[in-house]
Formats: sequence, C-alpha cells, structure tokens
Amino acid sequence: MRAVVKIGGSLLKNSPSIIKSLRKHFGGPDSEYVIMIVPGGGMFADSIRKICEKYSVGDDAAHWMAVLSMEQYAYYLIDKTGVNSVEGFVDAPGVSVLLPYRILRENDVLPHSWNVTSDTIAAWVARETGSRFIKVTDVDGVIADDIVQEWITAEELSKMEVTCVDSSLPGFLMENKMDCVVVNGMYPERVIDAVTGENVIGTHIKGNI
Repeated sequence: MRAVVKIGGSLLKNSPSIIKSLRKHFGGPDSEYVIMIVPGGGMFADSIRKICEKYSVGDDAAHWMAVLSMEQYAYYLIDKTGVNSVEGFVDAPGVSVLLPYRILRENDVLPHSWNVTSDTIAAWVARETGSRFIKVTDVDGVIADDIVQEWITAEELSKMEVTCVDSSLPGFLMENKMDCVVVNGMYPERVIDAVTGENVIGTHIKGNI
C-alpha cells in the first residue's frame, strides 16, 4: 500500500507529531506501507513569494526557488522526527520525507507558476508512484456554504474561488482521474484513517468520475 501525504506549511508546529504518529502505525522494515511525506512550502515559500514580487523575479527562477523552499521544510521535518529522507521514487517501507528538488528537475513537466504549489506537486508524485493521495492541512476540509463538504468533485472544486487547495489541483485531478482526501492534521488519527482508506472526517475530492 502506497500513500503520498502532503503536509502543509500551516502545520509547522504540529507536523512533527503527525509524522511520529504515522511512523508509530506504519513504520518498521516489515511494514506493508510505503508512505512518502511531501512537504509544503509554508513560511519558507511565503518569503520567496515576497522576494519575487518585490524584485520582479521571473517565473522559472521563482518556481525553483519555491521548490527549494519545500526542501527547507523537509529538513525541518527530518530534524524534528528523525525519519529518513528520499530524493526519488523509492519503495522504502515505512515513512520517509521527500526532498523534491532533484526529482522535479529531472522531470520538469509541471507549469512554472504560483498557481502550481506543493499541492499539485504532491498530486504529481502520487500519480507517478500510483499512491493514494492525502492532503493534510489545518482545516477540516473544503468549505462551501459554510459547511465542510464530505464529498465534492474536482470539477465542482474548480469553480470555487478560494479553497484550501491550490487552483491547479482540481484540473490535475480531473486530467489524471485521481482522487484526493483532505484532512485536518490537528487530529493525527484522521491522517492515519485516511492512509488506510477508512471513513474519515474531511473532504473526499473525486477526480475519477
């Protein structure tokens, strides 16, 4: 069983406990699970965005600077949890954190735009590895009409103005007929349930319809 778990930068304080919970449940050399953590950008990417806006940095440079901000978050996670890092698509059992820069340089297929953030990058990693895709953030899911949506199609999501996912993710999910589960990382047990495919409080985004 493979899962890509994207942990958002909004969870900087809580992310180590999330990863430790995942390692407790799915770690070990005999684990049937291969769980790859894809870090968000968070405050690291925010600083890059401000620099790029202030000094008119081009899209290509901004893209790679932002990807490197994900690696900064990755090293924070590695330091706080002691989990292994990987730079490619490996079948290491248990939990590892992806350092995304090298694999993205070798497979430069995503648009260089601030519309393509770590959400879409994580979805691409999930597609390339045939993994279940879970987005972990600091809210309970996608909110519409002041209600957390248990189920929503990627097409419906694409028509919403502002959500907890990047604007390119719905189109990527539709194009690749992929699903995504959005859960609140303040409750690590929800992340564990999402990995195992249990019913979980959150939003199930259907791209495969």
